[in-house]
Amino acid sequence: MEILKKRKVISTRKLESLLYSSTSTIRRDLIELENQGRVIREHGEVRLSIPKNIDYSYESRLDEQVKPKYSIAEIASTFIGPNQAIFLDSSSTASFILPFLTEVDNLRIITNSVDLAPNLNKMPNISLFITGGEVIHGTNSILGNFAVNFLDNFYTDIAIFSCRGIDNIGSYEADYNQALIKQKMISNTKKTILLVDSSKFDTRHFFKLAHFSEIDHIITDKKPINNFLDNINDNCEVIWPDC
Repeated sequence: MEILKKRKVISTRKLESLLYSSTSTIRRDLIELENQGRVIREHGEVRLSIPKNIDYSYESRLDEQVKPKYSIAEIASTFIGPNQAIFLDSSSTASFILPFLTEVDNLRIITNSVDLAPNLNKMPNISLFITGGEVIHGTNSILGNFAVNFLDNFYTDIAIFSCRGIDNIGSYEADYNQALIKQKMISNTKKTILLVDSSKFDTRHFFKLAHFSEIDHIITDKKPINNFLDNINDNCEVIWPDC
């Protein structure tokens, strides 16, 4: 469990080599953990079973899936060009985009992130707008009616945001207020870009965020498994490295 707590997802073959245990022993232990609801086994991988509808702290999310989030951000940055107006949410995945913004001229960025704002403010090529509203402790997010209504003052070229889970039906949030502000970004932009690492697939939370018909591009770190791509509308493009 300690290995899974650090990695969240790992192949059973890798687990065998790390624990120096036989395949039968690993399988038996994983079956027991799965029966306890502590892990999920699928397609040669095992991942930590994370309780649903819990919005974890920004710091804990920032430390998860670092390499996948960086590759996702790198792809997302190719959609960003000079003179654009951009909604950028308070997700940890969105924070990885910042290094790619330094050389893009005349950007206008609207964000509800307490964490991103100071770093964006240091970039002379960026005009920064920060939502009003309540700062939710631990999430580094500005949420509530003030924040949502503030976004009605803008119409952007791109909205870049993440989610807490995604499945064959759509995307989800663990927190109602997070869902509301991202839905407002979606309704007030020309192009929507959803950033979602592979650990969030086949995960459903209580609050619906957006259907695929509302999303132009889904960027992830590897090809989605199962029949996910079969459920995507023609207007929604799924992108991953080397796809």
